Amino acid sequence: MKKFIGLYVPAATLIGYVFLFAPLVVLVVYAFNAGRTTVVWEGFSLAWFAEALGDRGLRAGLKVSVIVAVAAAALATAIGTSAALAVVKRPFAGKNLFSTLMIAPLVLPEIVLAVGLLVATVWTGIPLGYGTLIAGHVLVSIPFSFLIVRAAASGLDPRLDEAAADLGANGKQAFLRVTLPLLAPAILSAFLLCAVISFDNFVISTFVSGVGTTPLPIQIYATLKTGLTPKINALGAMLIAVNVLVIMVVMGRYLRTMRKPS
Repeated sequence: MKKFIGLYVPAATLIGYVFLFAPLVVLVVYAFNAGRTTVVWEGFSLAWFAEALGDRGLRAGLKVSVIVAVAAAALATAIGTSAALAVVKRPFAGKNLFSTLMIAPLVLPEIVLAVGLLVATVWTGIPLGYGTLIAGHVLVSIPFSFLIVRAAASGLDPRLDEAAADLGANGKQAFLRVTLPLLAPAILSAFLLCAVISFDNFVISTFVSGVGTTPLPIQIYATLKTGLTPKINALGAMLIAVNVLVIMVVMGRYLRTMRKPS
């Protein structure tokens, strides 16, 4: 039985990884296809990358998605970090209820949140645009930043703040010189995760995007209605390359930090 389990677990893990990443490999391979089909290989070509980069609609959608992702990630990370520190470091009435409210968007159907946001914007007369997009993406991103930073903050030694106070640091100085540097990796992770969630969001964006602020996922969906071509594969391959580059930069920074002498 132990031998069977020892073989089953690695095999199941390998099958799972193949199931997850095989479609991405196919997507990248057919981005270099010379023909217009995504199922029959007709030769090597970089033409679809040039066409994807030259598509005004996709470029406009990419610009909107980047702006919204950065703004939403920054706001969600700031709010989530503040809330996490309040929960971990400050006793107050209703702490459990507050924590539950912070992660409520995780358990609520996103379509319900999207409809609620749309109704709220119509009722208040707020025009659809960057503001509503960022607000919607912040709402669905806050739980992730809150949970990541709360987990990191819970692992900090509370005696560090006491030591900083004994050395003459006030609350602000203790936070900037002790707590914030220790939480920096978690905050960076929260920011990157929130940015990815915002960049990929489709449901919220469908309801609260306005004229001239259509993000990239909706632009891609609109392009697919006219036919699937390797241009979408090329765009996907470029996005995957950017994601891999970001991961490599973050991992490289982490490894350099770990190798520094203590």
